[in-house]
Amino acid sequence: MNDIHLALKRSRALVRWTPESDIRSRNELTEIGYVKDYDAVVAVRIDEHECRFALEYERTQKANGRYQEIQKRIQAETDIRHFLYLVSNYDLLLFLVKKFDGCRRPIYFGLRQDLLSEGLCLSDQSSHSPVSTTFLAVLKHGLSGPGGWRTSAS
Repeated sequence: MNDIHLALKRSRALVRWTPESDIRSRNELTEIGYVKDYDAVVAVRIDEHECRFALEYERTQKANGRYQEIQKRIQAETDIRHFLYLVSNYDLLLFLVKKFDGCRRPIYFGLRQDLLSEGLCLSDQSSHSPVSTTFLAVLKHGLSGPGGWRTSAS
């Protein structure tokens, strides 16, 4: 996670990185937490907007039942609009796309190495579409809706 954080920082788009330890603390000690202990919640600057997304880094496959629970939590999330799963290899990426196929919320999957080399322009695959895009395009498209953005005046 540290190299992912540093890559986003070097891209100069990073506004805020909230690590899992802070998310876990907020979730356990307050009533305003997220529905899941994400690996990080990331805020980035896109033009004059601040966009947030939940970041998960999947190193290895989990048990099938865990993915059903994760899907339920993501579907219940009201504070975050975008979800990015970074994975270590293409086989795991395809596996996860299939696991989240029935999710009502779009989840985006990309290779960790692509984020390290391309930043937010990494190519991603959605659980809702077979067409590949970039995560930056996803964030830009989401600027028109609630939950994923706020202007710098907010």
